[in-house]
Order: sequence, then C-alpha cells, then structure tokens
Amino acid sequence: MLNRKFLALAGSSVLVHAFLFATSGMYGRVAPFNDVLLYGWWLFEMQGGPILGVSADWVYPYPALIPIFVATALGGGVNILLGWVTMMAILNTLLIGQITDWGRGQSKAFVAAWFWLGFLFLLGPVAIGRIDAVATAIAGFGLVAFSNGKIRQAVTFFTLGAWVKIWPIATALGLFLSSNLKKNLLLTASIAVSAVLALGLLLGGDLSLFSFVSTQGNRGIQIESPIATIWLWAAKLGTVGAGIYFDDVLLTNQVSGPGVAEVAALMTPAMAVAIAITALLGWRAARAGADSSQVFAIVSLTAVLDLIVFNKVGSPQFIGWLAVPIIAVIIFQLQGWRVAMVGGLGLAALTYLIYPLYYLDLMGLGWLSIGLLTVRNLGLILLLVWANLKLGSLAKPQAVR
Repeated sequence: MLNRKFLALAGSSVLVHAFLFATSGMYGRVAPFNDVLLYGWWLFEMQGGPILGVSADWVYPYPALIPIFVATALGGGVNILLGWVTMMAILNTLLIGQITDWGRGQSKAFVAAWFWLGFLFLLGPVAIGRIDAVATAIAGFGLVAFSNGKIRQAVTFFTLGAWVKIWPIATALGLFLSSNLKKNLLLTASIAVSAVLALGLLLGGDLSLFSFVSTQGNRGIQIESPIATIWLWAAKLGTVGAGIYFDDVLLTNQVSGPGVAEVAALMTPAMAVAIAITALLGWRAARAGADSSQVFAIVSLTAVLDLIVFNKVGSPQFIGWLAVPIIAVIIFQLQGWRVAMVGGLGLAALTYLIYPLYYLDLMGLGWLSIGLLTVRNLGLILLLVWANLKLGSLAKPQAVR
C-alpha cells in the first residue's frame, strides 16, 4: 500500500501539471507550449524522409526524438500537447516517488520533493513545455541512483540525459570529480555514448549526428541571456544600433548593437574557462577529503550555473536546469542549502514573470520587463558566486570531516 505522504505528493504533482497545461493558453500571443507543437510538426515532416539528427541536421541530438514519439503516442497521434503533459506528469511523479522512496524517505527527501513541485509551479508552463524537461527528469533519476550508491547507473542516466539536452553533463562532471572510481565511470559513459552513436549509424546516420553542436554555435545573443542585458539597456536608453531582432532560422529573439558579434564569439570560450575553474575547485575539494555527496551537489550546481550565466542563449526553460542540482544540495544537506532552495524558487518566479507574463512588454523594451530580467540575471550571477564560494570552502583543508 502506498504511503499517504507519497499519495499527497503524487496528487499535488498531477494538479500542478494539470494547472500548467490549463493555463498555458492564457498569455495571448505568447504560447509556452509552441515548442511542443513544433516538435509535432517536425515529426510529421520527417515521415518518409531523413531522420532528424541522424541523416538531416537538427538543433537537438537525435535521442530527443524518443520523447516526441512517446508524447505523440500518448496523445493518440492527434494531440501531442496532451500527450506531452501526460508524459511529463508521469516522469515527474515517478521521480518524486524515487526521491522520497515512495513515501518512506527521510524528511529532507520530502523537502526536496515539495521544492520540486513548487519550482515547477513557479516557473510556469515552460517548466514542462520544452525538451529540457525530459533531460531534467532523466538527470533526476541519475541523482537518485547516485544517492543510492549506484554510480554506474547514475552516470548512464546523466550521459543519456545529455544526449537529449546537453546540460546533464554538469551532473556527470560532479559525479566524476566526487568519485574514486573514475576509470569505471569513464568506461560506463563511453559505452553509453558508443551505444547512442552505433544506433544512429545503424539508422543511416552521417555527420548530422553532430549537427546540434554546429547549429548552437551559430547563434547570436538571445535577449534573456545575462550578457544580453547590456544591449537591452543600451537599446532602452537610445544607443544607436542597439535593439531586438527575430532570427528566422533559429526562431529566437536576439539583441543587436555595437560589439554583439565579438562578445557572442567569446561566450563559449568564457563558458569553457568557467567550467574548467569549477572542475579544478571540485578536484581540490575531493582531494581535501570533502564529503563526496556534497562535492557532487555543489559541483553540479556550479557547473549548471556556468552553463546558464556564460551562455549566449537564454531561453526561459534553462532555469529548469537548476532544479536537480538544488535537489541534490537539499538531499545532501550542504551547509546553507536553504539559500540555494529559496534562490531557485525566486529565480523560477522571476522567470515566469518575464516569460510568458511580460514577454511582449520585453519585446517593446518596457521598463518593468527589463527591470525584472535584470534582477533575475543578477540573481543568477549572485547564486553562481555563492556556489563558487561554497565549492571553494570545500576545497580548503579544514573542509575535511
């Protein structure tokens, strides 16, 4: 018989997902589930032709097709939106069950589970309306595997999650740096990657298997990214050439203005340097004897923040990447975990206000929306500073327990 605590969580999960679905059409021209409709259109266009991400260039790795197929099947082939929300409700509710050991877990597990539901609710429909949500669920199962000592299973989940959307590579980094079984982890991850590539080749794959890398590299600076704030304020204050334009190829709103192209070219190297610093601090923390679960949690959070803060793309669903690392911080009781939890909830709420609530105002360079976005992006930077300080403290010799 299922535990009452889990039933309360499961019931709340269903209600949250139903609410997000029901309210997704209430924002006028801003439709948070438009991407899901685009997924369905891609699937329709692919019938009888080359496979996206395998033998035709695509913005995502080809395993991202799997949840699209599943959602289409759950929707009866005619309503991918309903199928998608149903799929996400099942995945996230199963994840809640795993986190809380189906209602038998410790109190910190329930805090993490309720945080997860609150985070989804505050972030709004975009929290479940993008392919990123699938990668987040997969990474969540990897976190549970890690917490149960099943590190090979954990790295498999993280690796496969990264083949849906790249961000779980941050949790894989946290796992690798915190573990003493690095060779085994590398072997397991290599097997998972080889299996994905082998299947792609069997399906007729060519260089399109890696097209998602080059496609992302060609992007400009998207308006919600932290670095874009500079040009949004420049446009608002009347700087010549500064403004917003729509990229018809990538279907994103990006900033224009003096120096945009040069800064855009520097963002990926800057991100690589930031992640390298995180890796170095994580390695030092593990070497100093810090608790492996805490090293995993804070490295994962710091690396995810690196991927967001130094990213020239700033889609609202990126904030959803923070959920799993913050859940890890809560479960493994990192000192000051409440800062990460409250910070994550605040960032989710601010992102909802920006997208979809005041997104049209942002397109018009409204004071309120630019102000909200500035506060949100400063919040991301402050959380990154906090995470680096925590990671740095673990790397000191006195961090040994």
